[in-house]
Amino acid sequence: MLRRMELRQLRYFVGVARERNFTRAAAKLRVAQPALSRQIRQLEDELGVLLLARGTRGVELTEAGETFLGEAQSLLEQSERAMRAARWSGRAGQLNIGYVWGLFHTRVPRWVADFRRRHPEVAVNLFDLTATEQAEALARKRLDLGFIGFAFEADAARLTKRRVGACSFMAALPAGHPAARRRKVDLADLARDFFIGISEQTYPGAARVVKEACRAAGFRPRILQNVERGYTILALVAGQCGVTLLPESLEALPHPGVVFRPLAEPPRGDLFVAWNPSNASPWVRAFLDCVKEE
Repeated sequence: MLRRMELRQLRYFVGVARERNFTRAAAKLRVAQPALSRQIRQLEDELGVLLLARGTRGVELTEAGETFLGEAQSLLEQSERAMRAARWSGRAGQLNIGYVWGLFHTRVPRWVADFRRRHPEVAVNLFDLTATEQAEALARKRLDLGFIGFAFEADAARLTKRRVGACSFMAALPAGHPAARRRKVDLADLARDFFIGISEQTYPGAARVVKEACRAAGFRPRILQNVERGYTILALVAGQCGVTLLPESLEALPHPGVVFRPLAEPPRGDLFVAWNPSNASPWVRAFLDCVKEE
């Protein structure tokens, strides 16, 4: 009896049931009203029951129509899931994402959670990688997306990039440093200190931001040592080996013996996500739809 029932007829019925009016339903469904009425009649004939009671004041669902409405909506939702699954069948059901810990550790998890709510069928693999490692992996398509940090590495590797936010830099000082007692630090007051440098390997571009900020403050920083990882930088500062400027997000790291203080004129850097422009995975665009600039 139901062999000739079509999904189109279900959509038309649900549209009329929601609007309680053929004219409005036809307009929303973008179909001529006579054609809409004809399809509903054919559906009722297939089922052998009256679904809609037509009157001068509009349309009401019959008891059978009320029962059928819930089932019709479920069938349409199921068909949409089936079509989406078929559309992506045969394509990679996973997404490999790199990120620079310390710059994105609070942002990426939110975007991943949003993506997984929308696409629970896709496996998301996260990799804590330096910007340099990400650029290489993106070029070889071992990564689909890379939250690479500042733009320099993405530009050098000729990757496509999109701004996703920015970060300010803060002064990280030994707890006993005179400037640690101030609410804000004038960068020029650190001119005589040794600086712990940020490795270009881990955070390409960050060192340039720091050096440019120091130049604008009237001095050239004396770099004691360039360090790759945030934990090591903080350990050296805590050990009174020097001071440094770090992205504000690194304040979330445990830092006993280190005091973070905002700068009077904080330098800022834009943050980017990057991808290989030749990567044809449909999940790249789907994930980017979940990434909101902050």
